[in-house]
Amino acid sequence: MSYSLGNSLRRRQVLLGGLGFAAMPILGKFAAASEGSLRFIGWDFEPSIVQRNVNTFMKLYNDNVSYELVSGDYPSMVETRLTGGQHVDMLYAEDNCIARWHTAGWIRDIDALAGAAEIKQQMYPVSAESLSLPGGGPLCGLPYYAGHNAFLFNEEHLKKIGSPSLDAWDDVLEACRKLKKDGISDAPFHAMWQQSWPNMSWYMFAAWYSEGATVFDGDGNLVDEPALRRILEINQTFYQEKLVTPDIMTLPGEGVTSYASGRHTFMVVHDYNQKIFNDPAVSKIAGKVRNAMMPGASHSTMAWTAAYLMGSQPVDEERAWNLLQFFGGKAQDGQYHVIKRWALDFGLGSAYKEVMEDPEVVSSFSRWRDIAVSAKQLELSRSRQIGKAIWFSEWDTYMMQQVQEYIRTGSSTDQLVENLIAKASDLKKQYQ
Repeated sequence: MSYSLGNSLRRRQVLLGGLGFAAMPILGKFAAASEGSLRFIGWDFEPSIVQRNVNTFMKLYNDNVSYELVSGDYPSMVETRLTGGQHVDMLYAEDNCIARWHTAGWIRDIDALAGAAEIKQQMYPVSAESLSLPGGGPLCGLPYYAGHNAFLFNEEHLKKIGSPSLDAWDDVLEACRKLKKDGISDAPFHAMWQQSWPNMSWYMFAAWYSEGATVFDGDGNLVDEPALRRILEINQTFYQEKLVTPDIMTLPGEGVTSYASGRHTFMVVHDYNQKIFNDPAVSKIAGKVRNAMMPGASHSTMAWTAAYLMGSQPVDEERAWNLLQFFGGKAQDGQYHVIKRWALDFGLGSAYKEVMEDPEVVSSFSRWRDIAVSAKQLELSRSRQIGKAIWFSEWDTYMMQQVQEYIRTGSSTDQLVENLIAKASDLKKQYQ
């Protein structure tokens, strides 16, 4: 499950009243582990570095922090823990979890904390919006990193077929057909099609936005429109014409290792992975991977800002706020200890203008991607506001399952769209 605890838990929550989250205990059998120290939980990305950052914080602030790695499908695992009463002072989250977890009473907003308004002003508007409750609500978190789904290509492959236009998805499809026919790549198209957080979900929304699809209107209704159908059909074509690897839906690690092998030409993936593809220590195609604007009628893509959130009942508000600022902003010594390191070492973008304009960061990013193209892509990017609907995570899981089956079987677009519309409508009614 991705972001969802399943129907049985949801029914239990609804029976508790409204969404039901608020009636659940915040403290419980896990609370003792947090006594005397701040408890911080995070997903499985470079945990040894995270622990070193924790150690730096403890030394700088003379404080004590217990850091815990959560493996597996992070959102659903965290929801299980919080429902069971685990105490948390700070935790990782994607922006689409913010409203859901705030409604549940598991996290708090931070607007009223000292310096929060000034910090918010230093962010790009799209990131500040992503980290706030819907409808211009209060700020709920500080940024872990800011990213977008990028369109990448192997320049060497394309030169062999005359460097064709990649303006439209039809152009990409035709290029794939020629690449395969000429024996340059047996599976030229590659993307995050795995049915897990956040792969197929983020890929589909990036592709839908690139074609100008609305996807959901302001009332949370799925919009049946040509752009939405066009993206579904072209992805089904990629699979049915064997222009992707047969195991694309089950590849580990977002398919990054597979693309770094040099087998594929195109890739839609998190923008920071281009750094991996152009690293000769881990990639067979280093120096050949370029970023271009997303194909499609609008050339837009999906952008997001991952967050550090504060638990609703921190051991100590001031100490927890110090921890959030150290990881998600400037420390008390005026340095971006964590954020700048993530940018330099792993290519993670920042929500702060100051960090993205830092000469050292600009120089580093310029070595592995075209920063002018990235800047233009970000100007056209869209955040996924529907992700803040409390029912969205269940629809999202259903969508990934249905889209995978549709792509694999070559089944009806009409039926798929009908199913997706009906599921959204049903979930909205159940959560009213």
